Amino acid sequence: MSAHTPDLSRVFAADGLLAAAIPGFRHRPQQVEMAAKVAAAIAGNQVLVAEAGTGTGKTYAYLAPALLSGGKVIVSTGTKTLQDQLFQRDLPTVREALKVGATIALLKGRANYVCPYHLDRALAGEARNTPGLKSREEAGHLRAIARFAKTSHTGDKGELPGVPEDSGAWMLATSTRDNCLGQDCPNNKECFVINARREAMAADVVVVNHHLFFADVMLRDDGLGELLPACNTVIFDEAHQLPEVAGLFFGDSVSTAQILDLVRDARNEGLAAAKDYSPLQDACRVLDKAVRDLRLEVKAGNARLPAASVTREQGFVSSLENVGRALDELARHLESQAARAEGLANCLARSQDVAYRLKQWSRDESAVAEADADEASVKWVEVFNHALALNRTPLSVAPIFRR
Repeated sequence: MSAHTPDLSRVFAADGLLAAAIPGFRHRPQQVEMAAKVAAAIAGNQVLVAEAGTGTGKTYAYLAPALLSGGKVIVSTGTKTLQDQLFQRDLPTVREALKVGATIALLKGRANYVCPYHLDRALAGEARNTPGLKSREEAGHLRAIARFAKTSHTGDKGELPGVPEDSGAWMLATSTRDNCLGQDCPNNKECFVINARREAMAADVVVVNHHLFFADVMLRDDGLGELLPACNTVIFDEAHQLPEVAGLFFGDSVSTAQILDLVRDARNEGLAAAKDYSPLQDACRVLDKAVRDLRLEVKAGNARLPAASVTREQGFVSSLENVGRALDELARHLESQAARAEGLANCLARSQDVAYRLKQWSRDESAVAEADADEASVKWVEVFNHALALNRTPLSVAPIFRR
């Protein structure tokens, strides 16, 4: 055994550390075997792919050697459910059993945290009776979120079970990568996302999910910073989901939901900072209708379709062109008002970015084929009940994983 590889015999034995701390724990040879391989991979700075059957106890098999390694560890999961389970139950249990002093942190995507800036905007909109919430119930949810934000340390919406995750109030009270104002936000000091990232940077073990992990990789590749701390070890649980998640992050996508979010934010920012400029509200209404008409052109529901199946339909092509024109018109009006507020400037940048990516997706197929000769990708459409996404995805994510 290497001097850097921890002795696991006292951890997983029938009378070992885990057995003493966990009622019902039993010795499992397969668990010990997996833990030994994980420990060796960490010590040797190697890649390990492990598949374990149900009942093996794989979570403890990777957590114990990770905690004993003494290095900085990122554990990435495929679901928020497992993420919460690891942070709230499994990691504290194993840490206490091993009597190690490692600090742990939980970090989710920004849409999981209340955004004070957008919450304030939403509450102001409710006071003005601005469209945004679909019912009195959702208005009640928004007020509950506001009360929660005043007392919560984390702002994690998972800690507010009284408001359903699919409530429209969450869309108004959280931020996205697109509408976050970053360092220009007037509520920067109250930001739950910044606080969560600060805690993650200082922790020994950070629990994230695959989407956040690849968002960090993408930012580093673009030279735009980082979301996660540098680490010695990365452990992917539910790793079978990695290819699809990586494909989504390193491809490109424009969705009708994304554009409708832009419409909502532009409308609210306009009412807050440019109420005297009515053409902006008119442009929002035109784009809103154009986007909804585009969705209606695709009759399928909850399906993934090749791009050719919709681009050969003249109605779809015309509707897509209408969305492009409406986006350009909105951008024109936003540009005339952008100096009045950071929120309007943010909406301008978003409208220009979405318009550009929409044009890129809509390019002639022959031009696309020529441009993509060196990096093969496929265009496709994903249809949901009330939205659709126009995607371009790399055919292989192998080069990403090699890096």
